[in-house]
Amino acid sequence: MLTVTAEPKSIDELQSTITSWFGKRYGGLESPCTVSRSRHDSGIDVFVSHSVSGFRVELSERCLLFQVKTTKLNLNLEKFFIRSAFESERLCLKISEDPGWNQKVLLTVFRQLNETKHPAFFARILRAAKGLEDDLSSDLIEEATSAATDQLVMLEALSFAPWVAELSAADPLLAAKLRGLELRQQMLKTAGGPLSSQRVAEILRISRQAVDKRRAANQLLALTQGRRGYTYPGFQFENGKTINGLEQVLAELRAVDPWMQLRFFTSPHERLLQQTPIEALTKGLIEDVARAASGYGEQGAQ
Repeated sequence: MLTVTAEPKSIDELQSTITSWFGKRYGGLESPCTVSRSRHDSGIDVFVSHSVSGFRVELSERCLLFQVKTTKLNLNLEKFFIRSAFESERLCLKISEDPGWNQKVLLTVFRQLNETKHPAFFARILRAAKGLEDDLSSDLIEEATSAATDQLVMLEALSFAPWVAELSAADPLLAAKLRGLELRQQMLKTAGGPLSSQRVAEILRISRQAVDKRRAANQLLALTQGRRGYTYPGFQFENGKTINGLEQVLAELRAVDPWMQLRFFTSPHERLLQQTPIEALTKGLIEDVARAASGYGEQGAQ
């Protein structure tokens, strides 16, 4: 499953993202999703048809997901209001910008500060973040804020900070560590984002214990997250089951650690005509991916 994640910052950007994504998949054919905008309306109307094979839409809180066969568009719409209605037997999503979004973000931070068990740690992190705001230009702050996750926002901001270069002089490995952390976040994004053990259990309709058994048996790719246990890259699941060929490929990668396994799945490979193994698996090229994984696993075992 190939997933594209976007966090539009304006109605114009949202409209462009939706129309471009569907345009690439339907071309001149009739699309199951159309976007309209009145000259006097600051928002957009997204009309969704239910009569198209291989298409589905999912709305959860302020996240909107479109799926066309084996590709997904995941939209983070935290900055927008979403209302739903039915018009002419079609679902209509009326989306407009939320003018109070910035205030809500601050209220959330204050609430978390009040609930934390480590207020000194939280306060120092906030002071460091305020220092970053003072050090960076508006353009760099905007670029960092557009990152897909909160962790990636912090990493992007740190990579821009002028004092990071000074610290790197004292610790030559610091810059490499930051690049490594950013690469991990980017790989997770490419791989469909992280899913919790509970979410995986719900998708597969099995117990948490059964998920743990599959992980221990090398039948699922799981990444350690410290005290939070394990997370599972989302590309592994489709239509209530694991994607075809996953266990066969993981068996070839058993000699390398999970993050290296994820790097294999998300990197273009010459044996796959520069496709990523994720893309190749969605096309049914299981044996080709397994052979590529075999060579990768042998390198990791050396």
